[in-house]
Amino acid sequence: MQDLYCTEPAKLHYKEFAERMEFLKCSKEGEEKMTDIIELYAQNVAEQAAKQAAKETVHKKSVEVALSLLADGMSIDFAAKHSKLTVEEVRRLAEKRTA
Repeated sequence: MQDLYCTEPAKLHYKEFAERMEFLKCSKEGEEKMTDIIELYAQNVAEQAAKQAAKETVHKKSVEVALSLLADGMSIDFAAKHSKLTVEEVRRLAEKRTA
């Protein structure tokens, strides 16, 4: 288990870990491979963050639509249908609005 925390190939107990770490840390090919892996990871993280931001933007817009409809006197069911929020979400918004 301590091999998972070790950063020096020579101190590893498991030969497979030691060989792989030696390759990744001490060879030009290994460094390039790690760079590629890290860049791919960073790209995936950025894509996930962008998707999450887009999702949050859509939800925020839906909340704005629901609040506007409620302010115009529309029913909770009508606001839910036209804002794409659930009836329960719109009900909570209506309660907050009147509180």
